[in-house]
Amino acid sequence: MMQDEQNKRTDNRYRPIGELVRGLFFILFGLFAIFARQLGLGEFRLSPQWMTILGVVLCIYGLFRVINGARKLF
Repeated sequence: MMQDEQNKRTDNRYRPIGELVRGLFFILFGLFAIFARQLGLGEFRLSPQWMTILGVVLCIYGLFRVINGARKLF
C-alpha cells in the first residue's frame, strides 16, 4: 500500500515536466513547418499555405501543452 502511494507521487511529479517537453517539441515542429521553406531547409509536397496552417496549429497545441504542464507543476 505504501509503495503504491510513493509510485503515484513520483509519477505525478514527472508528468508535468513531460508535458512541458512535449509542448516545446510541438512548438519547435510548428516553427519548422512555418519557416523551413524560407530558410531553405526542405521542400514539401504541401503548399506553403497548408504548411503555415499546420505550423500554426502545432504551435498553438504546443503552447497549450506548455501552459497545462506549467499549471500542474507550479
